[in-house]
Amino acid sequence: MEILEYHEKILKKVSFNEELLKLELKKAVRSTTCSEQPALLEWCGEHLGEEYRKLAASYMENKSCAFDEIDN
Repeated sequence: MEILEYHEKILKKVSFNEELLKLELKKAVRSTTCSEQPALLEWCGEHLGEEYRKLAASYMENKSCAFDEIDN
């Protein structure tokens, strides 16, 4: 199971509790790669709603993806 799939499964299980959901969403953002994050945002929008998609996006703003870019 890939990291993204793992976090999707956990987020579904804790979606009944807002505080747990926020904690797990932070963990998901921290442990997914920058290339996986658009898929995580899309999943959040579809399964958790726009509020949590925006929350995940705000968590992603604090994550540095500088190593994913190649300077020429």
